[in-house]
Amino acid sequence: MNTFKKALPWIFLTLCVLIFARDLVGNPYKDQPMDLNTFSQIPVLHQGRIKPLDSFARNNLKVINDKQVFRDEDGKKQPAIRWFMDVASGNEASRQHKVFRIEHDDVLTLMKLEARPGSFRYSLEELRPQYPALIQQAQAASQKPDTARDLVDTKVLELYNQIEVYRRIAAFEAPLIIPPAQSGSDNWLPLGSEKQDLNLTTSANAWYTALKTYQNGDIAQFNANAKTYLNYLKKQQPELFPKTQMEQRFNITQPFYQAMIFFVLSFLLCVFSWMFWADSLNKSAFYVVVFTSVLFTLALGVRMYLQGRPPVTNLYSSAIFVGWIAVLMGLGIEWFVKNGFGTVMTSITGFSALLVAQNLAGDGDTMEMMRAVLDTNFWLATHVTTVTMGYSASYLAGFMAIVLVIMGVFTRKLDKDLYGKISAMIYGTVAFATLFSFVGTVLGGIWADQSWGRFWGWDPKENGAVMIVLWNAIILHARWGGLAKRQGIALMAIGGNIITTWSWFGVNMLGVGLHSYGFTDSGFIGMVGFVLFNLLLICIGSLPEEMWRSFRSFASKAQLKKKDAASAQA
Repeated sequence: MNTFKKALPWIFLTLCVLIFARDLVGNPYKDQPMDLNTFSQIPVLHQGRIKPLDSFARNNLKVINDKQVFRDEDGKKQPAIRWFMDVASGNEASRQHKVFRIEHDDVLTLMKLEARPGSFRYSLEELRPQYPALIQQAQAASQKPDTARDLVDTKVLELYNQIEVYRRIAAFEAPLIIPPAQSGSDNWLPLGSEKQDLNLTTSANAWYTALKTYQNGDIAQFNANAKTYLNYLKKQQPELFPKTQMEQRFNITQPFYQAMIFFVLSFLLCVFSWMFWADSLNKSAFYVVVFTSVLFTLALGVRMYLQGRPPVTNLYSSAIFVGWIAVLMGLGIEWFVKNGFGTVMTSITGFSALLVAQNLAGDGDTMEMMRAVLDTNFWLATHVTTVTMGYSASYLAGFMAIVLVIMGVFTRKLDKDLYGKISAMIYGTVAFATLFSFVGTVLGGIWADQSWGRFWGWDPKENGAVMIVLWNAIILHARWGGLAKRQGIALMAIGGNIITTWSWFGVNMLGVGLHSYGFTDSGFIGMVGFVLFNLLLICIGSLPEEMWRSFRSFASKAQLKKKDAASAQA
């Protein structure tokens, strides 16, 4: 048994490595008769960015279906590239695939459809009879100012835009699939443009052959054509590779999704270590979280290489970077305290950040082109990175405080020594957050002066940045002045989660101001729920410490000692 316990950390580490390696080198399309793996590597141009066809298919199916896969008429999961080929080739099956997600009752009524709980997905054929009515409603909604649109208007426009995605693919309007005749040019064209330039005929013929053979089910001819055309592009325009091939493999591997699973595994190992095999399971959790952190780091580096940008370029990438910084800080905490607390924090913050990022990826391409005002690597690498590190530290302090309150109120795991150590870590993390939030905000003012001609303008995002700096400063001054001790600092750090969430997400959801680049209303309910959760924990944590479960026994013993002393004196 002792030998097994010693080997357990290495067993879990090996298991994680094998799972990752399987997806890294595997072929997810091996069950498909057509060689979709090769065809999905073909580069295309969409929204100003050259990407593999695999990325275009995944991003656009996610816009429509909220997932990167769909279920065919037999209920089997199918990849996004197959959906794209069905649509582009004019395959009758594409009109039968239930990929359009509709949840709102009024939209279902408009389309004369019945609700499908558990699926909420409908085919184009089911939408076709009421499509004229949808167009009429969408035109009326689009003419209203954004502030005057209600939820029904928004959902009608969403469905209309989803059908437009399908139409543009079927009409060969998107993506641009014919590369320029001269290497290095950005003049990509849609299918049909070869009639104006005979130099484009080779690419056009390859696409016509692919679509025809796919529709006719000619497997051998389709596969041969895919390999021949890909090799032709590699020879004629090698600069299109290897980024597109790396991006396709990145899509297949899904390292961030795998990291989420490994973070959950690490957390569960920590929880089990509180019940039995403490040393072995704690060490196993640490090994898993270290491997996951390395995977996280490599995945972030690949994204930076593919974009040619610093790590933070949009709301999605900011969630990734916030999680990465929090993970590194959590590992640093575990390196010093060596009691499993840092491993727990790393697992929780890493998983939470990646979950948020996954929910922010519903608008399509997460590597979209930058807005002109943001198109500067210098400020992206200084202001944005620095202020995001401040976000990370603020959240880490808040999550440590959450764990402290939960452990103290609901368990007997929080002793006086651990209480003091966690409080010291919260204080140190808040100090780190204050420094980086302040420096990042000042750098943002300098960037604003260069971009918009003013250092400060009381924009909602700017107000949010100041609120984070001031709140962290208040926490530090409350501790220095003796106004708040361990319990008070923890509760204030939880409040910092609310302040940071407002600055990070809230102002983007307002849809006003110069900083609303990542506007989304899909996360509003989640944000409100997170705020209410933090407020609830602040209320629970405000109970006197002697009422916390971890300290009841100490309080009882102290009361008994006082009674004994009083009895002795009597």
